[in-house]
Amino acid sequence: LKEKKMNTTRYLFKNIALKTRVAMGRTMREAGLRVDRAGSRLVGDIAYMEESSRHRQLLPLYDMMPSIAQTSWIAPNATLAGEVVVSDHANIWYGCVLRGEIQAVRIGLYSNILENTVIQTVASLPAGVPSSVNIGQNVTVGPGCALMSCTIDDDVVVGAKCVVMEGARIERGAELAPGSIVPPGRLVPANQLWGGNPIEFIKDLSVGELKANYEDSYSHHDLAQEHLGKIEAMKEQIQEELKPVEIPAEDKAIQVDL
Repeated sequence: LKEKKMNTTRYLFKNIALKTRVAMGRTMREAGLRVDRAGSRLVGDIAYMEESSRHRQLLPLYDMMPSIAQTSWIAPNATLAGEVVVSDHANIWYGCVLRGEIQAVRIGLYSNILENTVIQTVASLPAGVPSSVNIGQNVTVGPGCALMSCTIDDDVVVGAKCVVMEGARIERGAELAPGSIVPPGRLVPANQLWGGNPIEFIKDLSVGELKANYEDSYSHHDLAQEHLGKIEAMKEQIQEELKPVEIPAEDKAIQVDL
């Protein structure tokens, strides 16, 4: 009964139509990919070259292009848009979004922006206050933070889920407790711990605490290098698996005989 059904004219036309639709769909998808890659090359987007993820890490906007040091690490699913400058040995962790489409965002040496942090800028601030985001050296910004047009000096630790509003400045060696809210234009003095909503002075940091905060950036840098090594090893494994399998000469001879 099944063989009779397969030999009917209706079944044959249905099978031909299905194969034609699949072939046309595949052709259109491949043509679309070629156009997409050609457009990506024109705007300097290299996401299509990524083997393990098609996520767009670097997004050029207008005439502004992210500038990434060779020794820095950008997580595969982080996004840097516009004028974003990442210095040597800095690390941008998973899920971070750095938006420099209005003003520049600068990340200093050995600084770490941890998971799901969002950094953005505003068009302008009162006279004398930079509207860009400037993060110094050896800074650790905890996960889930939001920074907007602020200045963070060297050796600062920003706790998890902190919000630093436009025009604020965190001086060298200061620390923000997790969940702190820094209002616009607020100054956090050097070597002090502040916290709360809005922030209030808690205490002066000891020499041991300052040293621990300074070394925290290097600990995250070493951990980022381990992540980078694992990701590179995974890419090599995927490339190895995608290589065509070579058929031995004996097997080829058997196939020809058949």
